[in-house]
Amino acid sequence: MAAPLPLDKLDPVEAWKPWAPSASDPWDRKWAAHLYRRAAFGASAVELERAVKDGPAKTLELLLGGQPNAAEMVPTLTDVGRVAATRDADGTQLRGWWLYCMLQGGHPLREKLALFWHNHFATSMVKVRDPNLMFQQNGLFRTHALGQFGPLLHAVTRDGAMLVWLDSNSNVKGKANENYARELMELFSLGVGNYTEKDVREAARAFTGWHTDGKGFQFNDAQHDMGDKTVLGKTGPWRGDDIVKIVLEQSAAARFLVRKLYTFFVSEIAPPQSLLEPLCEAFRKSEYDTAALVKTMLASRHFYSDHAFRKRIKSPIEYALGAVLATYQRFDEGDPYYRPLAHQSLVKWLNGMGQALFAPPNVKGWPGGRTWLNTATVLERNNFAAELASGTVWAPPPETAPFVVASDLPPPKALDPARAIEDAHATKPGDVVNALIEMYAPGGVRAEARAKLVAFVAEDNPTGLILARRAREAAHAILTMPETQLA
Repeated sequence: MAAPLPLDKLDPVEAWKPWAPSASDPWDRKWAAHLYRRAAFGASAVELERAVKDGPAKTLELLLGGQPNAAEMVPTLTDVGRVAATRDADGTQLRGWWLYCMLQGGHPLREKLALFWHNHFATSMVKVRDPNLMFQQNGLFRTHALGQFGPLLHAVTRDGAMLVWLDSNSNVKGKANENYARELMELFSLGVGNYTEKDVREAARAFTGWHTDGKGFQFNDAQHDMGDKTVLGKTGPWRGDDIVKIVLEQSAAARFLVRKLYTFFVSEIAPPQSLLEPLCEAFRKSEYDTAALVKTMLASRHFYSDHAFRKRIKSPIEYALGAVLATYQRFDEGDPYYRPLAHQSLVKWLNGMGQALFAPPNVKGWPGGRTWLNTATVLERNNFAAELASGTVWAPPPETAPFVVASDLPPPKALDPARAIEDAHATKPGDVVNALIEMYAPGGVRAEARAKLVAFVAEDNPTGLILARRAREAAHAILTMPETQLA
């Protein structure tokens, strides 16, 4: 296969046209899994089978709209989250609840974008210290996840958690606190180099009196600077909402947001601005319609190319949830093989891998990319993979019939990687390895890595329970490979 053209040699217009499968590049499990890794957190075998049958366009529409009952689930999910926040002390319950939404809320792309906005408007429980405010902010991200960016930015500007996070109560007339004004321009909308320090100072005056009573937004008229301010070339007696509007009028806003969404959904290899310009122009004309932008990206020729395939390092959430979704089979609740997912068990693992939900490290959020992988976090990923493959990652879920998983016992069928060889009727080592690769790394692994796995599975000609155990060990090995660290 010929090497792809360098990014700066691509035709931007052609790159963002919809991709069409061909005889030489068909729509298959490789590309279906690629789409699910980006537009969701991964996929089950059932979802991949359906996606291959439905084709790329129908599959993307399903991801954009969610499952048919996704909208009906939101009130229940919200009620459960509200209770979790009320009972929470340190965010553990709230984290478990959001993981449930990601895994079983019926709309993984909505949750994926809520996670994106959580990192974009990075706010931490560590300083806010109020699970209810963090829950409310999370709901705001979910509501606006696939909507227009303008209403989201206006809502965040008045959000209680954000007001606490950036010390808005200390922003008063005559002594403006620049925190929110600076982050609004630097991190939320324009990026460094597209505003001046004077713009920040003047914008901060517009936000004086934008306070919180600890529950939500409260405008303190007596502490608001009524004078004229000049921000980004416009002068007037601006208030906070005016500043948001002025910011959104800047051409730099679309460029900043498109580049960040490109990194999140397409590739961590920085593209030339010329490649992104058609997206930026369309994003501006749509009044920052996030769903339309994401759809263009995920349907494009560029997305279904070597420029995007496995060109992002998975975040801990993408890594862990992707492995869980590949492993888990949801049997009907009346089936003796049925087991619920104990999503709360994942919280401590994600914390150890470096991604504690509701607690990004600072106002810039998790930097992502290569920073996800260091000695400690890679070890945590490997330990997680070992326990997932053996079934010991799951604690007995409360208020359900407990089940016991021990290292010398097979895990329940719903949580057993060895189920893949049963489903594939695989008995030969090569077939066993192929079934596991299809489970965890659709699109394949390096030839030498596959050869080592086959040799490992074939050693001493295992059968029955020993072969199943060998398959679990091979699953662990696959989950530690470079290919499964990449989205």
